[in-house]
Amino acid sequence: MADDKSDLPPEIIEIILSKLSVKSLLQFKSVSKSWNTMITDPVFVENHIRRSKYSNSTNLVLCLTYQTSPFQFSMVKLEDKKFQTLPVEIEAPFGCESVLCFCEGMILLTRGTYRRLVLWNPSTRTAEKLWHRSRCSFAAFGLCRDPNTDDFKVVVADWDYYSVYSCKKQSWITMNEEYEIEGSGEGLMDSREAGVCVDGASYWVWKSRKITYYDPRDDKFKMLQKPEKLEDCDRIYLVNLRSSLCVYGYFCAATKVQIWTKENGIDDHSWKELMTVQCDRLQYLKPLFFVENKIVLQVDYKRLISYSPSEKRFENFEGDTQLLLLDMAPVPYMESFYFPIEKPKPKRKRKRKLTVVDQH
Repeated sequence: MADDKSDLPPEIIEIILSKLSVKSLLQFKSVSKSWNTMITDPVFVENHIRRSKYSNSTNLVLCLTYQTSPFQFSMVKLEDKKFQTLPVEIEAPFGCESVLCFCEGMILLTRGTYRRLVLWNPSTRTAEKLWHRSRCSFAAFGLCRDPNTDDFKVVVADWDYYSVYSCKKQSWITMNEEYEIEGSGEGLMDSREAGVCVDGASYWVWKSRKITYYDPRDDKFKMLQKPEKLEDCDRIYLVNLRSSLCVYGYFCAATKVQIWTKENGIDDHSWKELMTVQCDRLQYLKPLFFVENKIVLQVDYKRLISYSPSEKRFENFEGDTQLLLLDMAPVPYMESFYFPIEKPKPKRKRKRKLTVVDQH
């Protein structure tokens, strides 16, 4: 590493570094000891995550491509009406082939057995295996970050029980725990439904069209009342839009989808209507994320389109559409230097002292 001498004060250096990409930060860690300390400081990492979370400048998503072996993620840039595949391919770690859920730049992956789970940060290419005792073929999965202890947790929600992995303790703190809420045992709306991570909690929908969530503060599952106007809808689903929990309901007879957003905070259960999307032929319409002031929708399981709430108009994307044939919805890409499982530092080999034997 170079000397720590610099003409700029540390505060200015930190501001400049916080605006850089993870790739650049990984390179600049070796500039000097002070830069390495600054970049790896938890406060700096958290500020970098916050900047990435609320930035709409990149509009990048990851698409898992099954045509390659091992499986790879392609990076796609969505901008205005353009769908551009970038010359960046990221290999899925440990031969993983399925995305289970994602949260704040972290992605939970698995292979076909659903016993070996992999927590992965695609920005730094850091990954860690997590083994579950049983096969979780029909379970749903969630990621969340305890706002009180900053413990990142992996949640496996099965029909009759749930399990929780603590990244701080690097162990399963709850294994096959029974639910203590009404409606448990009836299963989720969709098998292997991805938990939606917002405000430190993970949310799902039961088959009874009730919303349940895992609260990491006390490791309990709880119920969340949905908006009253969605009581008569045919089906409801959840999505994270601009870091807010949103629920959208299908009204097939009226060919419309209503989207509601919850006020921020785990304990705030109030809702307000975000928008209503009219669609003449309503087969399958899934809100994914915002790009600028338009919302990206997955339609008929294969196509991506955008919708302008102000103009109430649908638009098709231009450009490379090869990746749109995938059944898996694109995963929003968020730059993050964070990894919740602390890697053990390699032990330095101690040099053996040579003992000189006096032969006289």
